[in-house]
This record gives sequence, structure tokens and C-alpha cells, in this order.
Amino acid sequence: MELSRARFTSFAFEKHVHLDYHIGVVSHGAQQYLHKGQHYQLTPNCLSTLNPDESHNGQSIDPSGYCAHVMSLPVNFINDIATELKQKSLFFNAPIAEDQQLRQQFLLLHQLLTEQQYCVSSLQTETLLTAFITELFCRYAAITGETRSSTKLSITQMDMIKQQLHEQLHGNIELASLANSINLSKFQFLRQFKSATGMTPHAYLTRLRLEYAKKALIGGNTAIDTAYLVGFFDQSHFNKAFKRAFLTTPAQFQRKLLRCDKP
Repeated sequence: MELSRARFTSFAFEKHVHLDYHIGVVSHGAQQYLHKGQHYQLTPNCLSTLNPDESHNGQSIDPSGYCAHVMSLPVNFINDIATELKQKSLFFNAPIAEDQQLRQQFLLLHQLLTEQQYCVSSLQTETLLTAFITELFCRYAAITGETRSSTKLSITQMDMIKQQLHEQLHGNIELASLANSINLSKFQFLRQFKSATGMTPHAYLTRLRLEYAKKALIGGNTAIDTAYLVGFFDQSHFNKAFKRAFLTTPAQFQRKLLRCDKP
């Protein structure tokens, strides 16, 4: 996978093709391009969805330029998704998709992979990437037949997965490892886990870590010790996740507990 982010002003792309699938978003300004004889405008309200070997160009609509975020995905990765969706192949129906929800997911994923790559677990990366790409193709590709399975993990399978998550709370858990442990592919596991719990594996693990963190703080552990104990990269990420979940920082939570314990 290739990721890029750039600001263009006077530069214009000549007609060209890509070997891979290209997904793009502009965060500022707008780009116009010619694709299969039709003119399109990529504005901050949509995504660019280009298949391999499709000729197109590109330039800014106005002199102030535009800022583009692009993700290039290899064909073999998309072929794996096609297999999981029981399709011979996957191709986008059109070069533009107006979808604010997926656009926001794309920008979050792009930011995580380009700006915080050393602070993002492989489980979070694979979960977000697989979920985003699968949903994008389900919405904007020519898919035949029924692809969305309502199958959920069995109670036994869920117990096995939960045991792994509890035991490896502070480790770097791999999506493939969880899936392999119950003989599913990553795609099958991701869909069935979310169907059973309403959460992605990464979101579920994060909540587990925060629940254990509360117990550790109640027991008197410092915030920094707790962060590493339950598997966060550093105290800053722990503080943000804790406040997002409980509307208070770990230190504030602990101070309130201490005050309540006093006679």
C-alpha cells in the first residue's frame, strides 16, 4: 500500500494510468479531471475511486490549489477481498463517490497511517483498513449475489477470542492471529465478531483495556504505570482514550476516588 498527501497549485497531471486501485480525498480546494471522456470534480464532499488502468488527468479548479490525500491499494489485496465477498473481481462503478461517512473514515485512516504509524497497533490498522475497504466496495462496486452474511461467532468461539484478549491485554495482538485461532479468514472474523458484539475487535480490546485501567487506578497504580500495564503506547494515548470513554482523565478519576475514601 502507498499513502501520499500533497498540496498542488499550478501543477497539472497529464493523462496517465495506475497499476493499482487509487482512492483519494481533497481536504481543501477541489480537483477537476477527465475520466473516460467525462469531466469530474473532486470536492471535499466526496471520494475519488479509480480502478487500475483507467486513463485520467488532474488539475486544480482554482488558482489557490488543493490538498489531496491518496491511498494506493495493490490488486492482490483487492482480489483477496473479492474472494471473501464471493466475487470474481471488484471494480468501482464510477470515479466519484459522494459519501461523507466513508470520506471521514478514509481521512482518519490516512492520518493514523501517515502521522501516528508508530503509535497504532496492527490490530487497529488492519481492522480499520479492512472494514473501510470492504464497505467501500460493498457500496460502490458491481457486486452480484448476497455478500453480507449475518453469521455470528458461536458462544464457544467468542469465549476463545475473549480469553485471548484478556490474556494478551498488554500485547500487540494481530487480527490474523485471532482469526486463525478459530479457523476463519480475517474478513470473516471481522464481520462475524462485529455482528456478535456490535464492535470491531480493536474497539472491544480498547474498552477492555480501559476497564482494567480503572481497576488499576482504584488499586493505587499511577497513570503512567497503568498505561503500560494495560497495553497503551504511552500516557498521552491512554489519557485521550480514558477521557473519551469516561469524560474524565485518569488523574482526575483517581483524585475523586481518593477524596471519596476520606472520612
